[in-house]
Amino acid sequence: MRCYFLSDLHLFSRRTDFGRYERVLEQAADRAGAVILGGDIFDFKWSCYPSLDSTIEKAVEWLSELTDRHPNCSFYYLLGNHDSHPRYVSALDRLVFEKKNLQWQPYWLRFGHAVFLHGDVLDGGMDHHEVDERRKKHSGDPVPESYRHWLYDVAVQVKVHRAVATFARRRAWVLKKLARYLREQGLDATQGVTDVYFGHTHRSMTSVRYDGLVFHNGGACIKGLPFRILELQLAS
Repeated sequence: MRCYFLSDLHLFSRRTDFGRYERVLEQAADRAGAVILGGDIFDFKWSCYPSLDSTIEKAVEWLSELTDRHPNCSFYYLLGNHDSHPRYVSALDRLVFEKKNLQWQPYWLRFGHAVFLHGDVLDGGMDHHEVDERRKKHSGDPVPESYRHWLYDVAVQVKVHRAVATFARRRAWVLKKLARYLREQGLDATQGVTDVYFGHTHRSMTSVRYDGLVFHNGGACIKGLPFRILELQLAS
């Protein structure tokens, strides 16, 4: 089965570069048996819409229309730290009930030899309770005021975000922590896992081997950063 993985679109924020890749996603979904949306697809913290409710409404509309346009493709949604708001999760539950080709998971998803996760487990302790607590704190942030949007625009223009993506999380540290987390989840090479697809770091990574696993990251769909929709083959 042909499958695609993408993450970190950060839709509804001013930093997103999704307009360049929208057609690519549509073409991939036309060909795919499955598309895994790997977290931070929407960005409730930095939304340009005037309220959380309006952003959630737009997110549900976007996801509903995507699944309707591609009824022969199965979509799997993984939560990230920017799109895990409890009210959005409730909306996801309702949408999954309506859409036969949509499912969601809070932490990770396994298909055969491949594991998919967002990767915000990198931000602290690896216990899922701690992940949930960090996500709650993040989701509680109000929609930023206009001057904060402006400051973030300036940061993107001078490419501060590229430096953060490159240096804030060194590759060796990222791989070591993810490998440890996967071992604790029973998702390592001894259990038949060969490939790991993740996002969150905003740093593209192509087939990097560590601890018996091969790691892949498509980067982030943010202006000035590398981004790819990753393709893989899974056993049907």
